[in-house]
Amino acid sequence: MLLQSLEQLARNKDASARSELIRTLGSEFANPSTPDPSAMERELFSALVLDVFHQLDRPTRFDLVVRLAKTQRITSALADRLAQEDFELSEPVLEFSPTISQSALREIVRSRSDRHRAAIARRMDLPEDIVDTMIAKAGRGVTYILLRNLSVTFSARGLLALLIFANVEQPVLGGIAQRALQDEVFRSDLQTILDANCPLIPPALAKAMKEDDLERLARTAKSDDKAVDFSIDGKSISCHEAHVQIASGELSFDSILLTLIEQKRIDACFWLIARKTHVPETTVAKIIKSDADSAVTNLMRDTGIDHKTFRRFLEARCQWFDRSNRTIPDEILRFRTGRRMAAV
Repeated sequence: MLLQSLEQLARNKDASARSELIRTLGSEFANPSTPDPSAMERELFSALVLDVFHQLDRPTRFDLVVRLAKTQRITSALADRLAQEDFELSEPVLEFSPTISQSALREIVRSRSDRHRAAIARRMDLPEDIVDTMIAKAGRGVTYILLRNLSVTFSARGLLALLIFANVEQPVLGGIAQRALQDEVFRSDLQTILDANCPLIPPALAKAMKEDDLERLARTAKSDDKAVDFSIDGKSISCHEAHVQIASGELSFDSILLTLIEQKRIDACFWLIARKTHVPETTVAKIIKSDADSAVTNLMRDTGIDHKTFRRFLEARCQWFDRSNRTIPDEILRFRTGRRMAAV
């Protein structure tokens, strides 16, 4: 059945029909409950997506990217191509794709922005040479992400570079101490350097390790990670993963938004609403923080949430920004009746 659909897609020259079919197939390819595609199906699907991707509108491209970002059912050629899109589209692939090539990651680390490097720094499968390059080329925000990513291992060169930074930058020193408390191998490597009387070790770190008092230093660690993640049912997931699960029907947008509200993750709410409505995140934040209640109602209606979820969102908005809740009944009525008003 899948192969027949792919053959139909290959024969169909109408752009809109091909786009619609490729969206349907993308959902099927990303669905973990469906049988794994054959090697031929995988190659053909990936080649066809590469062929028509530029014809899809942006919301469709984003939905397709987040569906395919974590799957092994696409080729490295397709994953590498998706990684070349602008950051909003490429971020899920950079962070999660198991099929993106190491050469593509190395090139992106060398030539793209710190936002790209930060997404890559959160990966679970980074070789030490890529980590070394990020430490050398990226800003400290990426360094902090690497130190908190417990799957990352540091080469001797990378660790010495971190120690050099830690001599002049307290947040890096704090991040090293924090990592040493969580990672026995990392701490053992530090101890080896300390035992060798390496002059690069900051005196404060050497003293803390000798006195087994790393907690104090760890409190000075800085977090510049802009990644949006949260806990649901006791499991930590990123908003990109949440978007994939929403698209596949595993989670509802309402349930995730309510979870973020409960956890007081305001930025995460902005992120999620922006992805759902295809409105720039800065615009979403500006609208929600503004006094334009009708604009907020119009925006949130476009997410498709239930009126009960909308009420909870408005209540949280009042708490977040110290606003009166007196307009909530009017906005709930406007939300339920579908009346739209221009922002004032």
